[in-house]
Amino acid sequence: LAGVPNRENAVQINADDIDIIAFGGRIHDSINKNEIKYRFYKNQYDKNKEIIDRALMYFGLSKSSKSGENIQVFKEELIKLGFNKAKVQFYNHHLCHAASAYYASPFECDLIYTSDGHGDGESITFYKPDGKGNLSLIKSFDYKTSIGQFYSAITKLLGFRPTRHEGKITGLAAYGKDSNLLNLFRDLFKFENGELTRFPFDNTEVLFKKYGLDKSQNLKSKINYHSESEIGSSYSQNAMVLDAWLKEVTHSYSKEDIAFACQKVSEEVSYKLLNYIIDNHFIDKEIKLGLAGGVFANVRINQILFEHKKVENVFIQPAMGDSGLSLGAAILANIEFGKIIEPNQFRFKDTYIGPNYALDLKQFIDGVDETKYEVISLGEKAPGTVAQLMANNKIVGFWHGSMEWGPRALGKRSMILNTFDRAVNDTLNKRLNRTEFMPFAPSVIDYMVKTYMPKYEPHFIAADYMTITYDVAPEFHEQLQAVVHVDGTARPQVVKKETNPYYYEIIDEFYKITGCGAIVNTSFNVHEEPIVSTPSSAFKALEDDRIDVLILDRYMINKR
Repeated sequence: LAGVPNRENAVQINADDIDIIAFGGRIHDSINKNEIKYRFYKNQYDKNKEIIDRALMYFGLSKSSKSGENIQVFKEELIKLGFNKAKVQFYNHHLCHAASAYYASPFECDLIYTSDGHGDGESITFYKPDGKGNLSLIKSFDYKTSIGQFYSAITKLLGFRPTRHEGKITGLAAYGKDSNLLNLFRDLFKFENGELTRFPFDNTEVLFKKYGLDKSQNLKSKINYHSESEIGSSYSQNAMVLDAWLKEVTHSYSKEDIAFACQKVSEEVSYKLLNYIIDNHFIDKEIKLGLAGGVFANVRINQILFEHKKVENVFIQPAMGDSGLSLGAAILANIEFGKIIEPNQFRFKDTYIGPNYALDLKQFIDGVDETKYEVISLGEKAPGTVAQLMANNKIVGFWHGSMEWGPRALGKRSMILNTFDRAVNDTLNKRLNRTEFMPFAPSVIDYMVKTYMPKYEPHFIAADYMTITYDVAPEFHEQLQAVVHVDGTARPQVVKKETNPYYYEIIDEFYKITGCGAIVNTSFNVHEEPIVSTPSSAFKALEDDRIDVLILDRYMINKR
């Protein structure tokens, strides 16, 4: 936030004030010096040099730059940006994921479980606290076992963008049915005596030939990914073989049934690993579980893990993907080099820690063309007015205060509307250019959550961040039809007065008007565009007819 104008919560520091720059991952071990330079400046000259270097390495005419040399390149590039005094520190990818969950959890976790595509040679890890405030690794599974890569391969197979659209597969899976494909996918993963293996890492070179993946594609994998340990190129080769195998075995199945089998197997493997760790390390006690890593963006997997009889509570890092690595690295650096004054100083109360453009708001409002738009200052009437708009079937763009951190809109940069009509899913998808198979998620006022979702308890903190699904009581499926999926689940955000009082008041007023304590909440953005940030980016949605009315803090803006 340093030096950024018009942010009410900006921290006024400059580059010379920075003591440590911490990286979430040992990326100096996996990329070369020219790639490092390219990532700093996006200079095509550096990228071309990097491609040439990789090709020369493939033919044995060159070697990748050493780790120490790469660290020096990082330091030199940072000095050019003004960071003259900062120490540069790199931390293990999965340890950063684990730290982001363990230290941020509002309760003391007994076990941290990470799972993603891969990072620093690993794809799955289990950590437990050592009693001294640090994390101790108890089990690790390498990149060859990746559940995340399998799920991304299915995402690609079904025509979506891997590492971005996996949530669509989760939603699509509920429309599928059991088939023989489920057994084929189960056979991909072998878990015996505590060790996990996954097709096709055991025989990649032979399979390359079988599927006609010729030397040029092998060269492509080597050029696209490289490192001293060859993890990157091996991972890339495996992806090519996996893609070919999936295309061969799934051609006669529907997209829905493919998604179903993928989701089911991902749940089963994730659960088996957790069960093994619990049986071997926590046989006599219930545990509080922390989750991080991109696989745990999958809310159905999270629900399955939470339903383990030994799991008492679960915290899923709200920024569970690689954006959360920055937090984990910063915490680890603070522990290693800083002074820990308060053991609980990193624990999350909410995720409203993003930029606040409140100082821009009055200036923006004064600049609105009132010949085209009506601007009304709502003041204390704002919650009731917004609630009535939703009761009248309006799609409201809601902008207020500091942005959410992480992938979920949580009532600061949200589009909100009522839950009474499942057709709003189609309406919103068309207006936002989205293709969604999940229903939109609900924001539920705290005093109604237990009524709608009987298995919920007030201390189940994961639901505060919309990171887990719950079964919805059947008698409320009609009232909540826009937010209940075909499998009878919903992905709630529990709204509490102490963390977001304005949003709470809106839903409270909506309940008084309609008798419903939940509203639809989806992120305030068009498909493939970032969530809105500034008042002007929110206003653009009104200009483009993506929303019916815009609420900027306590101002209401309508088209004339």
